[in-house]
Amino acid sequence: MAPGHVLECLRAAGTVLVSVEFEKLDLASLQSIQQFAESFKKRNLPLNILVNNAGVMLVPEGRTKDRFEQHFGVNYLGHFLLTWLLLDTLKDSGKSDHVSCVVNVSSSAHSIGTIRLNDLNSCQHYSAHAAYCQSKLGQVLFSSHLHQQMQREGFPVVSCAVDPGMVDTALYQHLCAPLRMAQSLIARLLFRVKVLLYLKIISMLLTEKNKLS
Repeated sequence: MAPGHVLECLRAAGTVLVSVEFEKLDLASLQSIQQFAESFKKRNLPLNILVNNAGVMLVPEGRTKDRFEQHFGVNYLGHFLLTWLLLDTLKDSGKSDHVSCVVNVSSSAHSIGTIRLNDLNSCQHYSAHAAYCQSKLGQVLFSSHLHQQMQREGFPVVSCAVDPGMVDTALYQHLCAPLRMAQSLIARLLFRVKVLLYLKIISMLLTEKNKLS
């Protein structure tokens, strides 16, 4: 989503924008993720909500800068590393009465995915659909494991995975033309409402947090 569109949706959701900043982060590059995390942590800012939203779907066979299959590298490994590098900040920012939250944007496609431990990078056989489903299943498993670990160790951090449903973004650009047209028409009816509701919930969480601070 373009920065201008993000700001438009935040305002429409009733969010009072004191300051909004955008930083470069390339999930297809482990180095970029590490640089972003280091830069953020140097600012000593709290981190109350981490939304792992960016991703790719049904892309042609290709590799990230670190030679991982694109779906696996971007959708799973990139978000996994980012969360891991920022986990201490999330722990420190959470409170017993207002926990920090990690939200992984997954997909209902996870339900038909399988983790191919002997071929995570799809080197033996490439199927864009199978690779996408695998990456989304990985996100769900990671979300569940992280949540259980945080609860078991007593840290004020919760983790969840959500399915945004059909949205009007460039995510579907690799569908065949007829399907892409149908998807776009349907998504336009739903997209704005979903985004506004989603951002409104985040706004409410942040507002409540400020009241408790």
